[in-house]
Amino acid sequence: MLPAHRFLDEIVASLRTVIGPAIADPYPRAQAYMAAVILEFVSRQVEERGDLEAEKARALASLFGDLGAVLGGRALPGADEGDAAARLCRVIEWLYAERERLGADVFAAANGRVRQALRQLLDADLQIAGKARD
Repeated sequence: MLPAHRFLDEIVASLRTVIGPAIADPYPRAQAYMAAVILEFVSRQVEERGDLEAEKARALASLFGDLGAVLGGRALPGADEGDAAARLCRVIEWLYAERERLGADVFAAANGRVRQALRQLLDADLQIAGKARD
């Protein structure tokens, strides 16, 4: 995913070099240039949130640790691979594939913990701009 500043800078550049010059009428052309100015201002106001990636990594690490206990020490798939998001996908697929063998109670507990972690990841993704939490 593109960082927010780069994404906004690309839009500003497009408004100034492609869209604005392509508009023949003066009023809409001025509006395109003004949109570029406003987005440039917004770009300076957006604070990159590096802490969100760390928060997401903690949520996934906590999930994988908790699942080991919930599943009674069973080995989770993909423990040796580095990409935590891809590992999460494999764990979810594995949980549903092993649903019958795990039993209803264990599956429900593991599935509930996965859903809790997914909610934490979603909450982190929704924190696009603003001040970091203290």
